[in-house]
Amino acid sequence: MKGWWKIKRNNELNSEFESRKKLPRIKMRTPMLIQASKLYTPVIFEAFQGEYERSMAACTTALEGDHEYLVSIGSFDGTCTLEKEYKVIGDPVEQTSTCSCGQFSRIGILCAHALKVLDLMNIKSLPTQYVLKRWTREARSGTIHDSKGRDIIENPRLDEMIHYKNMSRKFQNLAHRAASHPGCILLVNNALDILSKQVEEEINGCTNNVEAVTVPMNITPSSDLLSIARLKKKDVQTKTSKRKRTWLDKKRKFAKKGSKKNDKGSMVCICTKNIICV
Repeated sequence: MKGWWKIKRNNELNSEFESRKKLPRIKMRTPMLIQASKLYTPVIFEAFQGEYERSMAACTTALEGDHEYLVSIGSFDGTCTLEKEYKVIGDPVEQTSTCSCGQFSRIGILCAHALKVLDLMNIKSLPTQYVLKRWTREARSGTIHDSKGRDIIENPRLDEMIHYKNMSRKFQNLAHRAASHPGCILLVNNALDILSKQVEEEINGCTNNVEAVTVPMNITPSSDLLSIARLKKKDVQTKTSKRKRTWLDKKRKFAKKGSKKNDKGSMVCICTKNIICV
């Protein structure tokens, strides 16, 4: 696993070095391609240069709206054929070119159709809104923001991991040096015991400085809140209070009384019979 990580990191460093020190090969010395070669990474620039070359073979049809065109790319490999047409809407004031193919929203690189309309509007440099930072040479520098404008931290515990790595290396070297000497072992153990107590005191001191928030326990909701919520206030039973009898308890008690009366009547009848028989 460590070997794979080192290879991956080495490849990233090599690609970053090549993108910073080596300039890509520019086929046409146009202002837009020269600008893109300085901004984009070599791989992204090759893709952008391919779209720029395709825009040179684009055919346009003007529509009724201002700066609205139907653009199709032609191929001249023996026979002149045209690809599918896409609608492109341009705005020379805002320097925007929106194509219905949606390549920029998917990939982040302007398509040949949009580049053709930029050329028709005499925009010879790449507008800044079409240069995404993730495709530039400076993508790894600076801060990255999310959709709400908040800074994205790559690893919030990165500093802790670095400190842990440094301390672990120091402790490992110290243990390796002291392991073969009994006097050094005793010295290191005593020092670690003292150091561990000091660390715990420091941590406890930091936690005790935080003010404790006391939450009152005996809080009863006001009658207004209960009436608004249409809730019935629950009666709290104490240990001395008797439990209220339900209708089932009352029914059982009534049934027990009726059975006792029937038992007394049967006993009277038995006694009278015995007297008569005597």
